[in-house]
Amino acid sequence: MLRASGLALVLGGVAVHAQAPEQPQSRAMQIAADAPDQQVRATWRRALEHMRTGAPRAALPILERLVTNFPAVARFRLELARALYLIEDDERARYHFEYALAGELSLGEIKAVQDYLTAMDTRKSWRGQARIAVVPQTNPWQRSGQPFVDIGGVLLLPLPPVERAVGIELALGATWLPRLRQDLHARAHVVATGQMFKDSSFARGHLRGEFGFVHFGDHGQQFGLGVTVQGAAGRDGLIMKGAGIYGAFQRRFGRRTQMSISANYDELRFVGAPQFNGPRATLSLGLQHILSPQMKLTGSLSLSHHHTQALFHRRTDAVLSAGTEYSFGGGLVTGLEASLGHTRFAEANPLLAQHGPQRDWSAQLTATLMHRDYSVYGFAPVLQMGLEHNKSNVPMRNYDNIKVSLGATRNF
Repeated sequence: MLRASGLALVLGGVAVHAQAPEQPQSRAMQIAADAPDQQVRATWRRALEHMRTGAPRAALPILERLVTNFPAVARFRLELARALYLIEDDERARYHFEYALAGELSLGEIKAVQDYLTAMDTRKSWRGQARIAVVPQTNPWQRSGQPFVDIGGVLLLPLPPVERAVGIELALGATWLPRLRQDLHARAHVVATGQMFKDSSFARGHLRGEFGFVHFGDHGQQFGLGVTVQGAAGRDGLIMKGAGIYGAFQRRFGRRTQMSISANYDELRFVGAPQFNGPRATLSLGLQHILSPQMKLTGSLSLSHHHTQALFHRRTDAVLSAGTEYSFGGGLVTGLEASLGHTRFAEANPLLAQHGPQRDWSAQLTATLMHRDYSVYGFAPVLQMGLEHNKSNVPMRNYDNIKVSLGATRNF
C-alpha cells in the first residue's frame, strides 16, 4: 500500500497558487505564508498528526472541513484523497486526487498522486455502483401538444395531450476484474437501469452485460475489448434483445487532461416490430480538463447509426455537449452542461410523406447543485434541473420538456 508521508504535504512557506506581486493574497492562499491564519494552521497540523500516526478515519472529518472551506488549496484535497485511499474509498479518493493534480504541487507530490491513481485501477477486483432518483417532468412522453396529426393530407387523427408525470429512475451495476497476468485483467460488467411511472404501461427496464478483457498501462491508460449482450422489457414482457462487440480506450495527458474513446456494434432484434431490427453502431469521444482544484471542464461527442430494416426508421444521431463543475468555498458544488443534437432519418414515414424525411434538432441545458455538508453515510443528495427543446420538420415531433431530478452521488 502506498504511504506518501503526510508531513511531505506540509505547507512549507509556498502558496498553492502563484500570486501577482501587487495583489493581496486571499485567506485561503495565505495558509502557508509567514503570518498564516493560526486556527486553520492548527487544524491542518492536527489532521496531519492523525495521518502520521496511522489514523486516517480520525483525520477524515477535519480534512473534509478544510476542503469544504478552502476548495482551491490543492494540498488539502491531496491529503483528503490520501485519507480516503487508506480507508479504501477509491471512488471519492480518485475524485479528489484528480482535482489536486491541477494545483501547484511539487514533483514528488505529483509522482505520488500518479502512483495512487495507478494503484486504484487494479487493487480491487470488483466494483459496484447504485443510483436512485425521483424525476418530475412536464412532458416525459415527448408530446407536441397538437390536437391532431395530418395523415397523408387526407385524414386527421387525434393526438394525446401533454401530461405531467413523476417517475423513479433506478440503476444498479457491478464490475469484476480478475487478474490474468501483469496489467491484463478479465472484465465482466453488468448494469441494470429502469424507469417506473404511476401508469405502468410506460415502465421500462434495460439490462446490459459486457464481457472481455482490459489492459492497464502508464498515465492511466486502459484498453478494453469484448462482447455485449442486452435486453429491454416493459409491462407486457420483452421488447428488445441484442448482442455485439465493444472497444474502449482512455488515457491521461499531462496532469489535468483525460481522454476516453468507446465504440459499440450491436445487432438488435425487436419483439413484434421487425421493422426496427438491424445493427446499431455507436462511437463516443469524451474529454475532461481540470483547470484548478475548484473547476473542471468536460466535453463529449457521440455518433450513432441504427440500420433498421425499414428505411423510414433508419436513423443517424449526433450529440455534442460541453459542461463545467465548480466548487465554492463553504461546500456548494455546481455544474452546468449544454448539449446540441441532430437526428436524420433515411426516408419519410409513408403516413407523413408530405413532410419528407424526418430531421430533428434538439437542445438541452442541465444545471446541478449539491452541498458537501449534506450527506448520509457518504452519499450526498444532488439536485438536477433540465430544459429540453426539440424542433422537427414533422410537427408532431416538436416538443418541450422540463424535468427535475433529486438523486444521490458518491462523487463529492
